[in-house]
Amino acid sequence: MKTKSSDNYIVDGRDIDMARAVSGNDSNDDAPMILQPEIPAALTFNGQSHAVMMVSPHDLEDFMVGFALSEGIADDISQITLRDVRKTLQGYVVEADLHEDVFDRLEDRQRTLEGRSGCGLCGVQSLDAVSMDKIGTVTPGNMAQDIVLRAIDALPDHQTRNREGGGLLHASAFVDVSGNIELVREDIGRHNALDKVLGAVARQGIDTTGGFILMTSRCSYEIVTKTVQCGVGGLVTLSGPTLTAVNLARQAGLTMICRERRGLFRRFA
Repeated sequence: MKTKSSDNYIVDGRDIDMARAVSGNDSNDDAPMILQPEIPAALTFNGQSHAVMMVSPHDLEDFMVGFALSEGIADDISQITLRDVRKTLQGYVVEADLHEDVFDRLEDRQRTLEGRSGCGLCGVQSLDAVSMDKIGTVTPGNMAQDIVLRAIDALPDHQTRNREGGGLLHASAFVDVSGNIELVREDIGRHNALDKVLGAVARQGIDTTGGFILMTSRCSYEIVTKTVQCGVGGLVTLSGPTLTAVNLARQAGLTMICRERRGLFRRFA
């Protein structure tokens, strides 16, 4: 039986110093791309370590604020005071203080294991901490097709780190009611990218009324819950949703549009 030849090929990169790798845009097609780091970041509230997450090492202040808000640890940025971001031999320590009114919530959301960049539930202590049927409500976004498609087409131009790193990073953007991309954050983990953009929106005081989150990833359970927790009424993802994500979005009143296959997007909620 004749074997069909493959269009792919393998080059030996074992002797390459990846710390000095060049961009994938190099004129040499075989030149190695820049590899993106993922480092541990310890999130500390009021002097107590709460979680260690694997993240891309940039925009960590945004990440800290977005994490606290999207996890329901704080309701408003006024309840969060950023203290310091310190680089250590092991990674980063991000320190913040919570207002006394919400500090007790940490026990309800305590994460005792490391949070891996691809999984937002790593470290939750028990199944009781995962409320798959409990979610708040938002005012649905009124997202016209031309506005959504314009933002989707414009997103690649805003993915600076992703272009430099060979397409390895997720991006999360906040798009205003007119379809303009207000800001973008990137990370090796999709949940982290979302937390970063939600934190940036809160820190910059951006009005989320009528706007929506645009993400390059699939639409999972926590993408929906984090978006709703921060009061954003619309969500668009460039890959498909899970059944749980669809059910939660419908329950919350979240307008959700996801890519079903090449060129086709479907409004699921």
